[in-house]
Amino acid sequence: MTIFLDMDGVIADFFGGFAKASGVDHWKSIQDREIAFAKIANTDFFNTLETFGNDSRRIIKFVERVSGGDWGICSSPLRGDHNNSAYWKRKWLEKHDIMPDVENCIFTSNKHKYAVNRLTGKSNILVDDKIDNIKRWEAAGGIGILFQTDKDNIEDLFSELEV
Repeated sequence: MTIFLDMDGVIADFFGGFAKASGVDHWKSIQDREIAFAKIANTDFFNTLETFGNDSRRIIKFVERVSGGDWGICSSPLRGDHNNSAYWKRKWLEKHDIMPDVENCIFTSNKHKYAVNRLTGKSNILVDDKIDNIKRWEAAGGIGILFQTDKDNIEDLFSELEV
């Protein structure tokens, strides 16, 4: 079983970065999000994101330990900006020394395709802040954990992952 972490909202502060890039205090204040997304497409936006400080590092270290090293990143690129987004997300992971094994570094909008290990048939785990991703993951046979670092209790996440 592989434990996959989403990047945006789990180990990278996407929403804080999106607000900053859009010139607002909070991302929900962005008037036209489609225009705002278009402005960050084809840029190095993802490489400019902050971590959640010590919490991001704690999550990675914990997941490395409880998974026995079988962990990865499963993150969605911006719509219409797949290659560029994936490139800068990889650069971000390298910059913060969070790079998993290359076969477990996945950038896709179809996360649910990785819910079950194709060789063993075992369910994989996804930690993600987006309920739709969790629902699709679970419907495909995986174990989903809804979690957003700046909103949820990290100790609760650790308890769920230790089972």
